[in-house]
Amino acid sequence: MNKTGKVESFYFPTKDGMLKLHVYGFNPVGSWGEVYTTLNEQTVCVKGFHRHKTIMRSVKMMLDSTTNKKQG
Repeated sequence: MNKTGKVESFYFPTKDGMLKLHVYGFNPVGSWGEVYTTLNEQTVCVKGFHRHKTIMRSVKMMLDSTTNKKQG
């Protein structure tokens, strides 16, 4: 993975493991960006224009997929 520009990483401990967020782009404001969310061995990638909304959508997708995995 070869990305240029600003990269931000966030780490949140959860009861299921370490939730890792890697945020690329969104600079200048309103431009494309990508958010990679990793929990254990599962990764979700979401692209969008609005940084905050894209981060929230990525985390929600990750949490929904782990919930579905536990139920099934």
